[in-house]
Amino acid sequence: MTGRPWLLLAVAGLVLLLGVSRAQADLNLNPFNVYYDNIARAAAENDVNKVRELVTGGTNPNQTDEETRTGLHIAAIKGNLSIAAILIKARARLDITDKLGNTPLHYAADRKQSEMVSFLLEAGASADPVNRDGVTPLMMAAARGDLEIVSALLAKGANPNKTDFTGRNALGWASDSHRPVVTQALQRAAAAKR
Repeated sequence: MTGRPWLLLAVAGLVLLLGVSRAQADLNLNPFNVYYDNIARAAAENDVNKVRELVTGGTNPNQTDEETRTGLHIAAIKGNLSIAAILIKARARLDITDKLGNTPLHYAADRKQSEMVSFLLEAGASADPVNRDGVTPLMMAAARGDLEIVSALLAKGANPNKTDFTGRNALGWASDSHRPVVTQALQRAAAAKR
């Protein structure tokens, strides 16, 4: 408050002259307001109400943050099913990719968000998308040793024989997890695909 009382007086004078409320004046004078009116940032804050408000106000449900991740990417990372449901209902693209080529399903599998994986698959997300390194959600889930996610992806048609750019398939990724049940599930699925 000290240092620039003239600025406060000038703003107050403008408010009186223009006939706008103080809340509207604060809103209009805040240059960072637009920054926070972003679906991806609202999803990062787990702010369901803000996401709903932005979507119903006509904001693109595929709006991205600085990392080119959409609100659906972030909801998948955080496992926020409410935000995911709002965005999907608003026609957010299920297989949209970020700058690394990851879809929301990649992030859900990598972060062991099994409910989100099931939700995305049931909503129609592709079970076998490939990111820029040739990695699929199945490979990520195999590396994490998550049998529930591996099983869900295989049930929706994920290919256990698909290889990344280094030539490793999901079974190769599963060896990192040291989970024999995951390895066995992938071996059975790979044999069935031959």
